[in-house]
Amino acid sequence: MLVSKIVEKKGKHVITVFEKSSVYDTVKKLDETNNGAALVINEQNQLVGIISERDILYKCYKSGKAIDGTNLVADLMTPADSLIVGKMDDTDVYLMHAMLEKQIRHIPILEKEEIISIISIEDVLRAVLESTESEAKLLREYIKNPFGVHAYKQ
Repeated sequence: MLVSKIVEKKGKHVITVFEKSSVYDTVKKLDETNNGAALVINEQNQLVGIISERDILYKCYKSGKAIDGTNLVADLMTPADSLIVGKMDDTDVYLMHAMLEKQIRHIPILEKEEIISIISIEDVLRAVLESTESEAKLLREYIKNPFGVHAYKQ
């Protein structure tokens, strides 16, 4: 399944935070919106990175930083030059391989440097499962009637 189809089903709603936002406010926003990651933008609305629950948890733990109003998103985010970015014509299988290879759970989807959506591993798994179920159904139908004709026509 193409990413464009996943985005069509999921919608284009994207959680964003500014790079100068506090980590505490970002955690609060992620919790309130039930999201695992937010795209980080600058004042010109350009993508400068991504911050995930995992970034916050591990980077605060390793550095000893508190999750409070003094720490900024820019200090904990994964910067844009390290991002894996998807495009609307990528496939769900490509995203799944990228996520597994890089051990990431979210991929921003961009077109001509414009933020379109963010795809989670859950979105990818749903798409792959849907494709697999459809393919299995078609194969079962083919096995039952490989020529696509009915021998018992009127």
